[in-house]
Amino acid sequence: MEKRLERDQRHLELFEEITNTIRGFMEKYKQPDEENHPQMVRLQNLIERLTTERRLIEEISLPCRLILEHFSTFMGKHDHAISFRVGLLETGRGILNDFSIDEWGNIYLVIGNISLGWRDGDYQYLFYPDKAILRSYDRSKPEIHLLFNFAFRYSKLLSEFRGVVEHEQTLYWHPDLNEDLEG
Repeated sequence: MEKRLERDQRHLELFEEITNTIRGFMEKYKQPDEENHPQMVRLQNLIERLTTERRLIEEISLPCRLILEHFSTFMGKHDHAISFRVGLLETGRGILNDFSIDEWGNIYLVIGNISLGWRDGDYQYLFYPDKAILRSYDRSKPEIHLLFNFAFRYSKLLSEFRGVVEHEQTLYWHPDLNEDLEG
């Protein structure tokens, strides 16, 4: 865990420095007629991506972070797919194209051409070797089932996230995942 915390601090400093450099560039070279120029739009998108990375470290719960870090290891890869079920809506497997974290811990996964969102603070997490279930504190909301063919053990992240087991938002931790905690 110490290793993760040290790495997190280095990455936060890096994200801050890159963001400030891009913003400085945009301010220095900004022309009134170029605000919506494609390059400026892409630079703004890059800043938003860096903001997601910062929020991944600073703002969301450890259980949610574990899921997103795990998904990052196979994001965009055609041979590793993810599907989800929310209430009566069930999708086939698709490629995880991206994720973002907005204000207030709102998480969005882009799976194929579908965007799935939830607010981290409103959910508890159940962990299984090849799926995660998100259960809302508000029982009127349906569970979100995230199913993937790239099991948690393959990303080699569990040893860095030992704190997830005892975290207040972790409702269940499958015993098979304990084998990989020692790393």
